[in-house]
Amino acid sequence: MNSYEVNVDNQTWQLLPEKAIYWKEKKTLILSDVHLGKSGHFRKSGIPAPPDLNEENQTRMKLLIENHKPERLLILGDLFHSCANREWFRFEEWRSQFSDLHIHLIKGNHDSLHDSFYAQADLKVTEWLREDGFCFVHHPTAEYQTDEILVGGHVHPGIKLSGKGRQALRLPCFFFSDATIILPAFGTFTGLHLIDIDDASGIYAIVDNSVIAIKP
Repeated sequence: MNSYEVNVDNQTWQLLPEKAIYWKEKKTLILSDVHLGKSGHFRKSGIPAPPDLNEENQTRMKLLIENHKPERLLILGDLFHSCANREWFRFEEWRSQFSDLHIHLIKGNHDSLHDSFYAQADLKVTEWLREDGFCFVHHPTAEYQTDEILVGGHVHPGIKLSGKGRQALRLPCFFFSDATIILPAFGTFTGLHLIDIDDASGIYAIVDNSVIAIKP
């Protein structure tokens, strides 16, 4: 696994191929749009979906925590996609493995469970977080009138790279502009929203097990 290290407002952020960021100075692992429970929600509606996505996503989070040993996990919205079901209770079991880890959830549009569920799982839940020149939100839009750098998810950013012979790749990416950073969706059943490279000051794509700079 090859990460890509960037300096953001004098802070060291390690862009990880697992579609997350490790903020070294704060010992914080940042990710967004996990969408646990989405496969079960789709199957309940009669839409085919892989049955083991929850376990796969939770295993990926576990490996990140074990590898980087953060003091805090910051989730920028859409942790859980559905109303409470057995997949949420499996998440509570997963959470119990990391009782010393502070988990802070920035509430996303799909995070609609009653507050008691988050409390039971020992999650701190807020609408945003302002810290050291950053404003962490779920959907970074112009409505946040702030001089801070907006950091969020929601968009599921991706880019399309074309080659000879009509070959093309669609890749998840980290999107940077002068005032905004958008993380790729962490979940594996989330899709991509293709972004315009011209709108970015920096784009870092995930290719296989590496993060590579597409721009600059």
